[in-house]
Amino acid sequence: MTLLPFWLRLLLIALLLTGCRAPDFNRDDLCSIYEAHPEWESGVRQAEQQWGIPQELIMAVIRYESSFVGDAEAPRRHYFGLIPGERLSSAYGFSQALDQTWKEYQQRTGKQEAKRDQFADAADFIGWYLNRTHRSLQISRSDGYHLYLAYHEGHRGFLRKDYEKKPKLMSFARKVNTARMTYRVQLKACRPDKEADTEKRRFSMEINGGKPVN
Repeated sequence: MTLLPFWLRLLLIALLLTGCRAPDFNRDDLCSIYEAHPEWESGVRQAEQQWGIPQELIMAVIRYESSFVGDAEAPRRHYFGLIPGERLSSAYGFSQALDQTWKEYQQRTGKQEAKRDQFADAADFIGWYLNRTHRSLQISRSDGYHLYLAYHEGHRGFLRKDYEKKPKLMSFARKVNTARMTYRVQLKACRPDKEADTEKRRFSMEINGGKPVN
């Protein structure tokens, strides 16, 4: 019997382990996600109230950044199509925040104990970053397409319109915005009472100079 090379056996084991991490919910159904993880719903609603970023947008960003995997990491370079090398970036966790951006978030918010693999912390980070983007770049809080492009490219990259050279990224941003709209419709169906209160708060934000209402 011929044994597979050691490196190939390790690669197959890694693939099998990755395949075992299937979510216990439908990633495209926000009601399903909240039913499976009520603590996530609590965390993202707190982020929405703190930063004024709609919860469905925060969840759509997480959906397409990490697929709701808490310890997700950036992909590795592969040499000769097989041999894994270094990771492409320091992106990690639910939000796929980079090391430096996460440190800035901790310093500016005073949340030094926040961790990227903790859902509530990741949701808060996304709310903080997108609210800052809304204020700095004057992008509407409901504009998931452009907010995501700025989230991915950074403010300077967005202003340079680096994304125009990245059709795959623009396609990805459209998916984020579509997920945002789908999640919103689903929320109105399965959380009608809570969403009525949320609508009132969003209206208050509009007449409060765009500032979140505590």
